[in-house]
Amino acid sequence: MITITHNSTTITAQGHANYSKAGTDIVCAGVSVLLQTLELRGKATKSKGNMIVHTEDKEALGLVVEGIRLISVNYPSNVEVIG
Repeated sequence: MITITHNSTTITAQGHANYSKAGTDIVCAGVSVLLQTLELRGKATKSKGNMIVHTEDKEALGLVVEGIRLISVNYPSNVEVIG
């Protein structure tokens, strides 16, 4: 499961969706594209299975969090948003 935590300037993603095998996981791809898009408005730290994005753009951060929440509604066994 991907666990998302966030505050007013930072979003953290930990884990793997495990919806499908690596390279074909649409849940992972959806979360990843949102986080990578936010990275354009801030700075990211990445390690295997984890990503932290820090940004001062609160509007962009809010949109990404809402996008990931929408994914979690459809894939609750694969993504959870805390906060």
